Amino acid sequence: MIFKLPSIVLKLYLVSFIIWVLQTTIIPQTLTKYTNIQVKQQVFAGPIYPYTSLTIPKKFPIVNSTITLVIAHPDDEVMFFSPSLVELNKEKYNNEVNLICFSSGNFIESMGQIRRRELQNSARILGVDNVKVLDYRDGMNETWEISDIVKSLKENLITNNDKQSVLITFDDQGVSNHPNHISLFHGTKEYIKGLRRSNDTSTKLYVLKSLNFVEKYSFTILSNIELFIDYLTLAIKNYMNININVSFFGNQSLSKGINDIKFYSDLNMLSISYGAMAYGHFSQMVWFRYGWLFLSRYLTYNHLIEQ
Repeated sequence: MIFKLPSIVLKLYLVSFIIWVLQTTIIPQTLTKYTNIQVKQQVFAGPIYPYTSLTIPKKFPIVNSTITLVIAHPDDEVMFFSPSLVELNKEKYNNEVNLICFSSGNFIESMGQIRRRELQNSARILGVDNVKVLDYRDGMNETWEISDIVKSLKENLITNNDKQSVLITFDDQGVSNHPNHISLFHGTKEYIKGLRRSNDTSTKLYVLKSLNFVEKYSFTILSNIELFIDYLTLAIKNYMNININVSFFGNQSLSKGINDIKFYSDLNMLSISYGAMAYGHFSQMVWFRYGWLFLSRYLTYNHLIEQ
């Protein structure tokens, strides 16, 4: 029996992936084909083809914004934030997306210049052209000073008076309790507090919710359940006028709950993420990284919590 377990798990993940493709890609694209007037009539109002997007809430709160993703290391943008980045970059939202990486990934000194270049390559695949890499020291024993992070944000953030500013970074658990990630949470939050004290409320902060072990390595399994409930909810709401609200692992200690966002990738978005990681960050593609690519839920799902 113990030798059959890996085979059973593999089959479970494979079946789950097929169901996920059906729910995130085939069904939405089919619905668009038969319900969108522009697609049905093949007469388009502008240069942007109607995208399919799986986000909660449906009325998207981040539009016409200057967005800055604040990360600690090259490859964080793919391994943890790619569903958010790809979605936020879609033309229909009219967002400008920038990236600040606080270290060059120089835990091994000579790798710094390689990983800087790889980050640029990955960001281009994800649709981000404006990338800044700072010189903070990478390491599990490195805790970055809050005051230094605040100063760096003031010096490097790009703002646009015609658009609201949005910062996105890690939460207080830093995905994996990495001290560099956690430092960015505290530093970025202190930066926002400083703006609030000066009566500047135009800048929003979202943090990526850290997932527990089971959810982190569930790949598409839990997303399938949530998406099924979402489809069921929509059907019941349309035909019976009853609302159902189901959430999993719902620790909302950081959440205001008003403009929290859930991003579900489809097959097209996942393909971009795989390309950005495998091609962009070639030096990081050691054997265990493939396990992350095929097991991690962060490649197909993000939950951003507004602070």
